[in-house]
Amino acid sequence: MGKYQKNIEAARRISVMQYLETYHPGELVRKTDKEYRTKTHSSLVITPANGKFHWYAQSVGGNNAIDYLTKVEGMNFVSAIRLLSAMTPMPVSIQAAKATPTRQHTVRPFELPAADRNTEAATAYLMHRGISPKVLRYCVNSGILYQTTRGSYRNCVFVGKDAEGVPRSAFQRCCQGGFRGDVAGSQKQYGFLIPAETETCDTVEIYEAPIDAMSGATLRQYKHDAPWRSVHYLALGGLNHQPIDYFLQQHPEVRYVSLCFDRDDPGRNFTKIVAKRLAERGYIVQDTPPAIGKDYNDYLLAARRLISMER
Repeated sequence: MGKYQKNIEAARRISVMQYLETYHPGELVRKTDKEYRTKTHSSLVITPANGKFHWYAQSVGGNNAIDYLTKVEGMNFVSAIRLLSAMTPMPVSIQAAKATPTRQHTVRPFELPAADRNTEAATAYLMHRGISPKVLRYCVNSGILYQTTRGSYRNCVFVGKDAEGVPRSAFQRCCQGGFRGDVAGSQKQYGFLIPAETETCDTVEIYEAPIDAMSGATLRQYKHDAPWRSVHYLALGGLNHQPIDYFLQQHPEVRYVSLCFDRDDPGRNFTKIVAKRLAERGYIVQDTPPAIGKDYNDYLLAARRLISMER
């Protein structure tokens, strides 16, 4: 069995209760001795005895955390596996009875990869992807972007921090090959954030990947219609509600949300789910997929070509 298949099998053994108790303990509301519901969805019933949940309002259900993440939180399958791989279930007996307590689990400690002395390979790679030097300098100087070496490969490291500025998550992207993935132990509620220049900013643009968020910032810089740091840029590291919820909790002044997800089926489906969820909470939501290409980096590269042709 391959490593990825083992990750899938391990993720299938994680229950909805384990996931919520780890990442969203405040969501759980006990209704009876046998049932829980969630604060966000009052019609979503969880039964710990059999590990099942059912969301009556949407007529969907399941029996593990993968089902919950994909059907309720709108996350794609790969992102769900990455998130759940940070939770390591302890061995349990195959013959466990229904009354057996919820399986225990541990969360891998988070530690940033060692930083290289410079960021030459990372900045060269990102400039090749169209990111402006100004945006790159800000990210490097803010400690949310640096370079690390893994074997003979140089990787970009995109860092997610908490409200106190402490790194809590990180995503790596190889400068020379196709490798990409979360750093072990990353807490997915902490997204990659380029904050607005003013604390009173009321607008956030939300992207799937850090490079897309940096592309959006670069596009605003090139358009000259507003200072490039006139809005917040948040990258989720996949299709994941958690960074959105954490960001909005920490920024109560934000009222306007632009959803800048990929122009593909997962991105469009996730946009519908998030837009509805945020609108119900009183936010003014705008659906702004890339005008050209699949994602905002495609859009940026196409825009740069057009600018070069005009010149």
